[in-house]
Amino acid sequence: MMALPFLNKKTKSEEKYLGLLLKEQDGVLMILAKEEGRLVLQEKINFSYSNGWENLTDDVDENLSLLTLGKEKISKLIIFVYSHLVDQATKQIQKPLLSSIKKMVEELAFSPLGYIEVGEAVASFLQKEENFPLNSILVEIDKTQLSIFVYKNNQIVLKKVVSRTDNFIDDLLTVFKEKGKEFLPSKIILYNSKDLDEKAEAILSYRWPPEYFLQLPKVAIIKEEEVIKALIFVFETQLKEEVSLLKEKEEKKEEKMGFLIGKDIKEVSLVEKKESFFEKFLYFRFKLPSLKNLSFSFPKISFKVRLPSFFLPFFVFLLLLGGFFVNEWFFRKLTLTLYPETKKLDKEMVLLGSLKKEDGFDKLTITKKEQELNLSSSKKTTGEKEIGQKAKGEVIIFNSDLDSSYTLPKETVLVSENGLKFFLEEEVKVASASGDASNLKPATAKGKVVALSIGPEYNLREGNKFLIEGKSKNIMAKNETPFFGGTRNKIKTVSKDDLEELRKKIKEEAKKNWPILDKDKKIIFDLTEVELKEEEFSKELGEEAEEVSLKAKVSKKFYLYDENQLKNRVVLFLQKEVPSNFKIKKETLKASLLEAKKEDKDTLSLRFKIEGKAVFEVSILALKKDLIFVSKEKMADILKDKYKIERYDFRLSPGFLIFEKTPLFDKNIEVKISY
Repeated sequence: MMALPFLNKKTKSEEKYLGLLLKEQDGVLMILAKEEGRLVLQEKINFSYSNGWENLTDDVDENLSLLTLGKEKISKLIIFVYSHLVDQATKQIQKPLLSSIKKMVEELAFSPLGYIEVGEAVASFLQKEENFPLNSILVEIDKTQLSIFVYKNNQIVLKKVVSRTDNFIDDLLTVFKEKGKEFLPSKIILYNSKDLDEKAEAILSYRWPPEYFLQLPKVAIIKEEEVIKALIFVFETQLKEEVSLLKEKEEKKEEKMGFLIGKDIKEVSLVEKKESFFEKFLYFRFKLPSLKNLSFSFPKISFKVRLPSFFLPFFVFLLLLGGFFVNEWFFRKLTLTLYPETKKLDKEMVLLGSLKKEDGFDKLTITKKEQELNLSSSKKTTGEKEIGQKAKGEVIIFNSDLDSSYTLPKETVLVSENGLKFFLEEEVKVASASGDASNLKPATAKGKVVALSIGPEYNLREGNKFLIEGKSKNIMAKNETPFFGGTRNKIKTVSKDDLEELRKKIKEEAKKNWPILDKDKKIIFDLTEVELKEEEFSKELGEEAEEVSLKAKVSKKFYLYDENQLKNRVVLFLQKEVPSNFKIKKETLKASLLEAKKEDKDTLSLRFKIEGKAVFEVSILALKKDLIFVSKEKMADILKDKYKIERYDFRLSPGFLIFEKTPLFDKNIEVKISY
């Protein structure tokens, strides 16, 4: 008995592919699988490049390990790239990125299938979805580049890549000026992975010159989920075409009779293909489905047949059956929004961060940055100082001692009746008194005095008496003329506190001045170190001034962690703590850094507060099958009893038939999950 080969073949297991969407500064890693003949997205993860394209291999390897299905060996790789990353003249991926892709493919042992331009894939998908010729302007927005495609009747009439500026409308006008004399399509479609509401509002509010559009343009936004859906659709279409082509080639090969010594012909061809595949991949690009207008017409057939009367009910039945099928295939649709059960996450976690990448998966990668700034600050001075002149005058010194004369040295202190002190400017000699006790005649001498301190209070009037410090009361002094010249004024000066406060203000300003960072990069503010390397004060300590300023060169060292990486770790660690039929949704997570401290030179301890949601997992594929052609009451029972859905919104379009049943075909059932 002859054994037919196809009878011995085992059923193939689920075939999987790795999809990699590459943009300018970030990417999306996807696991695609064939389920019941259709290509579906099983899992995806968004990531930012750690060092541009240089570390693409490490970035892909790290994020692939974070996917639940990433531990399986998936070798087949399809690349999706934004259009500005492709050389439009040669239709090859630009060399810097291509080199990184080649390195990644070799080190991670992938089998590359080719690449697809995102812009062309979106256009192809839109034409298929709308089932009308594409007349739109597609705007692909990346970090620093805009790619603009103008389609008319499915034909691309203008394609341009420009660098982005701060003015989005000016960027569009730069391209639109090249349109020629014809009007532009009045529908503008924007897409990337971020919020585009502001750009859409700018287009709608701008007063476009009349020569650009026949009517005011409308704006549509394609979200990331829809872009990925378009990429999968085009990839799936191409796979089907490749399979058909491969079957034809195999059938032709089977017609050839022959053999090679020790090897089968088919085996040799596979070896040759494997050896040269990557070389071909450098230039291989998927050919996307054509966007030409598709039209057909039935041939005109005229005939005249007389049918028996009993055929009439049969034809009526066929007509009704055909109408029912058309209604179910094209018009009956169900849009269902589910609000599955959620569990709130509120937990504190302590994670270790490392400045060394090789420290392991369980630690967050910490990046240390240094920034130099030239800053200045000024303030009003708070120091005070008294300045002024000392009062001066002349006194007469009286000596009533009959037995002694006195020599008063320079700077001898004289004290007035109200306690003010003065000192002699020069030495004064006073003879002893003359006469006797009954007729005493004091000896006198004149001397010049200066006030001990500044101030107008030392400007004494004439007639004040002075004691001489350290002498008996037999010797005293008196001024017969007023003292004058004593003044006092307060001035502002630079204090030590002023200088310290300026240093503090400069450091605080440095902590507010941050470089532009990727959205996923978060600063650990508590560990920021600020050092003033060069200081230049406008005034010195104690110098008279109303204001003092400081110019300084500042060195700032700070630490960063990747929030996307943090959330991946959180999902991995906390998923074990939620029920098996719940899944933590990374997009709901919010991580607040409560405390950060250094454990050692290269290790940080970071305490986070984690908030988020775990959502009850619903199998969309199984749900669609359960909801085929059932009543609204039955649909409610299925959702509540089998899928534990207490709340849902739906919109059912019955088409031309009045009975309200769900669609007969699952392609007309759209399920959305909201939480």
